[in-house]
Amino acid sequence: MHGRLKVRTSEEQKALKQKEQQKKLAAYHMGMHKILSTRKSDSYDPESLQISCQILMANPDVYTLWNYRKEIILIEIEASKKDENEGEDKLIKFLENEIKFTEQCLPANPKSYGIWHHRYWIMLNHPKPNWENEFSLCTKYLSMDDRNFHVWDYRRLLVNKIGITLDHELKFSTDRLNINFSNYSSWHYRSTLRNLDEKCVETELDLVKNAVFTDPADSSAWFYLRWVLSNPSITKEAREELLDAFEQLEELEPNCKWVILAKCWLTGSLVLSDPQYLDKRITFYKKLATLDPLRRGQYESYLKVAEEKLKGSLDKTQ
Repeated sequence: MHGRLKVRTSEEQKALKQKEQQKKLAAYHMGMHKILSTRKSDSYDPESLQISCQILMANPDVYTLWNYRKEIILIEIEASKKDENEGEDKLIKFLENEIKFTEQCLPANPKSYGIWHHRYWIMLNHPKPNWENEFSLCTKYLSMDDRNFHVWDYRRLLVNKIGITLDHELKFSTDRLNINFSNYSSWHYRSTLRNLDEKCVETELDLVKNAVFTDPADSSAWFYLRWVLSNPSITKEAREELLDAFEQLEELEPNCKWVILAKCWLTGSLVLSDPQYLDKRITFYKKLATLDPLRRGQYESYLKVAEEKLKGSLDKTQ
């Protein structure tokens, strides 16, 4: 068997992995002990600061270390106030290095709350923040993962700082949705940009209708539709037209629960002015109880209410 590589057994692999994890854990404990033992309110240890860099680049979700670095930044801010000649320049250089450091941490976890919160906090304390650069960073990371809601939230914070127009952001949101309709973050971001009114609600209905007809099984657009339908400016005629469209979609996708749910949302408002929709709601809930057995109890509860309302409506007509 000479000259052949030895294939490690699963037990050997497990033992090696545990040994490696123990080494990392020991190094982490030593590093945290060093940092916390040198933590002071008026000064800091450069070696401890460097150790915090190493830990955060491996695991950017250690909030204690981000707070530790904030304390150091505050120390630097106070020091800059005492140096009238070069204080601001030194502070800017220190903060720029800190901004670069957060970007070095992002590959380890682009969805780390700690990184994005710390980065924004730095910018708020920066004497000359480059908000345009932050905006470019958002665009970069959304192109890598357009469902990273941390980046969407960060972008929303930046819009007010830069003065980006509403039309620009709506177009950006539309472009991202046209690339991928299955994007909860983009739909949610869009809902934070505008208050629905008679002028824009038709545009939003057309957009989301296009999405649900493209992929009826994807839930993200349906949630946005429910939000749009909550707007009272949508006329009865528009709701009835949408209901007819979903009747056609159901013929193509008879087992899609989202189509039936949308019909329930629509008839929920239509029934207020036209009791004939009570019969339809009862039919919808019975079908949902079959299509979505995990929520059977919920649908049966709604069904009971609909049947009671129908009974009350019939009693009034007699």
